Amino acid sequence: MAGLRRTVPFLSQARVLSEEYSLLVDNTEVALSAADDPRLAGTLARPINLGRADRCLPAAEVEAIVEAQYEACLEFIYGHPVWQRFRDAEGQEALYSYLLESRHYLAAAPFRMASGITDAFRPSELVRLQAHHVVEEADHDRFFENGLAELGCPRDLVREARPSPVTVEWIHLMRTVAAYGPLAAAICSGLLEFTAGDKAAVTGWHEHLVERGMLPAEAVRAIFEHVETDLGLGHGSNWRDAIHAAKVVPVAELADWLNAATLVAEMIVRWLDTFESGLAGDLVTTLPRLRLAGAARRYGGETDGLPVWPAEVYRSFAHGPLSEKPGVRRSLAVAYAFSGKVVDADSTGIAETAKNFVARAARDLDRGDSAEELEKIVDGWLTAIDGHQLWSELSQRTTFPLVYGWMVENYHYVAGIWQHAGAALSACPDPVVRAELVRHLTEEFDHGSMFRNGIETGRGDRYQDLPVAAMRPLPTTVAFLGTLRELSQRDWKGYVLALAFLQRSLGTSEHGLGERHEGFYRVLFGALPECMPVVAAMRQHDLEDTKLGHGDDSHELLTLLTDRYEVGPESVAAAAIVPQLAWSFLDGIWRHYRHGDAAVLQRVGWHVDG
Repeated sequence: MAGLRRTVPFLSQARVLSEEYSLLVDNTEVALSAADDPRLAGTLARPINLGRADRCLPAAEVEAIVEAQYEACLEFIYGHPVWQRFRDAEGQEALYSYLLESRHYLAAAPFRMASGITDAFRPSELVRLQAHHVVEEADHDRFFENGLAELGCPRDLVREARPSPVTVEWIHLMRTVAAYGPLAAAICSGLLEFTAGDKAAVTGWHEHLVERGMLPAEAVRAIFEHVETDLGLGHGSNWRDAIHAAKVVPVAELADWLNAATLVAEMIVRWLDTFESGLAGDLVTTLPRLRLAGAARRYGGETDGLPVWPAEVYRSFAHGPLSEKPGVRRSLAVAYAFSGKVVDADSTGIAETAKNFVARAARDLDRGDSAEELEKIVDGWLTAIDGHQLWSELSQRTTFPLVYGWMVENYHYVAGIWQHAGAALSACPDPVVRAELVRHLTEEFDHGSMFRNGIETGRGDRYQDLPVAAMRPLPTTVAFLGTLRELSQRDWKGYVLALAFLQRSLGTSEHGLGERHEGFYRVLFGALPECMPVVAAMRQHDLEDTKLGHGDDSHELLTLLTDRYEVGPESVAAAAIVPQLAWSFLDGIWRHYRHGDAAVLQRVGWHVDG
């Protein structure tokens, strides 16, 4: 172990060990039980130190460090079992999922990339490189759209289909890290293009798909044009060019960008996890049987959150429904992707069944001309989080690492108030509404430190070598925070509506307590008494919010908003993406921290002194 830890480790599906999951430390598999070994736990939990925070590194040295982390990230990504199943000519619907969701991801390229070129003192060479990259990537969704057309998928349906929740997470993660600046954008996007120079391997993989009958030659030819285009544009070296354009990089910034790149790798693997069990592949096989009937959405699927679905529907599309019956899977896929805007092109009745389900389960656009009506809308959105599996796991089968991870990710969320509330202040033109937003920021200002101190005080002897502030947030947490910040910049009225949703999730009662949460705490503490000192910070936060009247604040803010403005359907649709990303926030916690102490220690990252 002494020779390892040149890069951040990953929680990976095991390839050599007999366990289902393992820790991938550099390129070596380590059993999850290593986290229980005091001889190894300290090494695993120790951040990778880049030295004093006041140092800068030259471009050549930065390039070598980034490349080593890339290699570990790609070992993690390409070690995913779905690639082996493709090589074995298995999982055809997983391949269809890859085609459709790749098309959605590429279609959002300008949205997720352009934020990296907006904030700069002057249009430097770094900014020019990122701007040029945005322009070159802007229409690359056409390659996968062409491939899907060869499979009989109507183009208008492909464009209208709602992306998987995990694809939306990935888009918002990339937009968030791109907003850190052009160098961060280049390093994070460079991970995806690092292997572009190995044309022989990439060509061989596409040829293999045809030889094994996974895809028709015409479809493969269409998507391979994307690879050839990227190779011709030299995208595989963009990240190197950006580093050398920067000339020197402060180590504090480099640590952040390296940690961000590891989050991208983790998000890609989360995305790959959805291919076999999720419903995107079922949707592709169903598209030739459907016709579009209804107006296209105003916003892209990465920003239009309507309709809002119960948590179980998001889970079903991303990870698969409880029923494996083909009819159930296809109907759920069509319901989620089109929310009733398609009709059957044959006699199967799939679209009609899906439309009936939408009418029963979805929360679509409602008018909100008063504060009370808007409150009803956001209260309806609570179904996106109330039914999440995380709550039943915490209350019925909880473990200390799961509770601890839940608290740590909530620390990152609460500490992020400065960013999205600050962005809303900068975007809101109304001084009266702005004053209310300032009051909210003031009341929440120190709650992040309250969480951090409470967690580190309450954990006792556990995880002492890993400071809470040094833990990398999950990519789903960063995507959630990034969505809130982006929404506040793009549509401040939509942000006010989303803020009301988040505040009303506390569920104040006539007794002045957040009864929704208080009841949950009683069950949690009964199931795992040892977690009480750690959770005390969150309980105190909820009590503080209640004392500050945040339940009433949301009503007052919505009253102010509706008295002075009309809240149009675009703002409601934009705000509605927040419940979906709140579901993702919970889902990321559940799916990662259920793996025990190793999942906690794995959140170690790159670090600087001072």
